[in-house]
Amino acid sequence: MKEKIWTRKEKEIEVKKFKKLIMDMYRGFPNWRYHGMVERVIVSKDDRNKLVEHGYLREERVNDKIDYCLAPNALLLVNAWNMEKLTKWVIALTIILIVIGIFTIF
Repeated sequence: MKEKIWTRKEKEIEVKKFKKLIMDMYRGFPNWRYHGMVERVIVSKDDRNKLVEHGYLREERVNDKIDYCLAPNALLLVNAWNMEKLTKWVIALTIILIVIGIFTIF
């Protein structure tokens, strides 16, 4: 079962797609601006406005189009995801070292 975030308009955003969007935007940070990519993942304009309002995305109007880039709270979110991944690695390596230690004792 896929994990989903439900919006007020009953449109859904998949968590994996949202994470991939933020991580892709992080790779191009701070030089790249994105147009169209954010709209494909976050369909509702109201949801995009909420992310802008809460400091996860920043809107920049260029001519008649709106470009998006990451805001400070999105950087904190990426940092938390990276720490989560590193924590899983540390736990796995600790278990492996415990098993190796037990085998070397016996």
